[in-house]
Amino acid sequence: MTTRRNFIGQSVGLTVASLGSLPSTTLLAAPPVSDVMTLTLTASPSAIQVGPDGTQPTQLWCFNGQFPGPEIRLRQGDRLRVRFVNQLPQPSSIHWHGIRLPNHMDGVPGLTQDPVPPGGEFIYEFDCPDAGTFWYHPHFNSAEQLGRGLIGALVVEEQTPPALDHDLTWVLSDMRIDPQGRLNESFSNRHDQAHAGRIGNVVLINGSITDRFMLPGPSRIRLRLIAATNARLFELKFKGTKDSSVQLIAIDGHPITPKPVTEAIGLAPGQRVDLLIDLDASGSLLIEDHAYPRNVYKLAEITGVGTQQSHSKAFKTTNLQLADNPVPPVARAALRQARSVPLVITGGAMSRATRADGIWQINGHAMTDHRREDLHHMKPNFKLKVGEVVQLQLDNQTAWFHPMHLHGVVFQQVMADQSLGPYRDTILLSPGQKMTLAMRADSPGLWMIHCHVLEHQHSGLMGYFSVES
Repeated sequence: MTTRRNFIGQSVGLTVASLGSLPSTTLLAAPPVSDVMTLTLTASPSAIQVGPDGTQPTQLWCFNGQFPGPEIRLRQGDRLRVRFVNQLPQPSSIHWHGIRLPNHMDGVPGLTQDPVPPGGEFIYEFDCPDAGTFWYHPHFNSAEQLGRGLIGALVVEEQTPPALDHDLTWVLSDMRIDPQGRLNESFSNRHDQAHAGRIGNVVLINGSITDRFMLPGPSRIRLRLIAATNARLFELKFKGTKDSSVQLIAIDGHPITPKPVTEAIGLAPGQRVDLLIDLDASGSLLIEDHAYPRNVYKLAEITGVGTQQSHSKAFKTTNLQLADNPVPPVARAALRQARSVPLVITGGAMSRATRADGIWQINGHAMTDHRREDLHHMKPNFKLKVGEVVQLQLDNQTAWFHPMHLHGVVFQQVMADQSLGPYRDTILLSPGQKMTLAMRADSPGLWMIHCHVLEHQHSGLMGYFSVES
């Protein structure tokens, strides 16, 4: 079995030499819960050790000199105020991925705000209506800025959180580095743009290549997984010992009816899942990634350290259900009467739809930048009234995967029997797949819709929709 220790050099499309010895073990500890209301996030160049021992620090761009950026934790209903300071050599912004907020706080240059220039500042301030796992990142030159390290977790805790021993967040990312630890800076690689996107050769958990974790047991763990990669997909399989179990309790920050994890969990860029793990005192949980069959590897192993006499009030408690978020539901009558909106995705390698003005298109139009002048000739992909329900008819006419992300809203997949799937803000379209989404517009403004494979976004696969009051 390949592990993340010898995964380097085996990743899709990139080969490098061995990078030396790797750290093996770290102690899991729950991050402190603090009522973060006001803070400053400064984006600047930073040298961070992401490769194994013996490699040089990698030159990254980071929030507050950390990779990932500082985890922001607050309570459902709290107001968050962030002073963003841009010390990068290019404009930037912060998008609050998955948060339902006012349009002018969404962080999309050219659409909701002017880009923050080098040396400039911007104040973001909004309430967090939903509990769940979210994240933040730039929305200007995203392929490069995220690829250089500008990512961070935003956790909104429930007013009454479930009984837990540990509440942990893993930000999953990957990077392309050479044997010395230097970052591959080919962020506008046309091959990546036309194919699967920029897939790194080093997979990281919270910025580290550590793949073995230990914690006192028996324990109940809430594990929040955030796929913050440019393009890498995950297909995670969980293999636990007796008396250790895994339950899926939330998708993209929103609660679902808890269900045992018996099959692989897919995670595409931008997506999140919350898991409840009951780990026996001497148990272990192996997590493998099977997204790329020729490069199956061990993502991580969690091992319990303790005795059966160790005390835990949360271990194997029966109440797993999280309280629903205050999302206005889509009524069946409204869904039956809703108009259909086609969103046809074309382009990419092995397609005749690739054009000079954009490798990818939505409904025949390519949007490749966030400049206001680009919007003069770009009409919204569709228009809605506040409170209107529509059925989005997604049609992936390409040979590639596309995790489609909508800003400012959540949506539900319409199943074959007309039932509705869980709330999401990002959903993965397989090559050739068609899918219907039910969406209710609840906040006015201009909202992005795009592929979260950032190289696809940068080369045409984005647009926007208008919600009018």
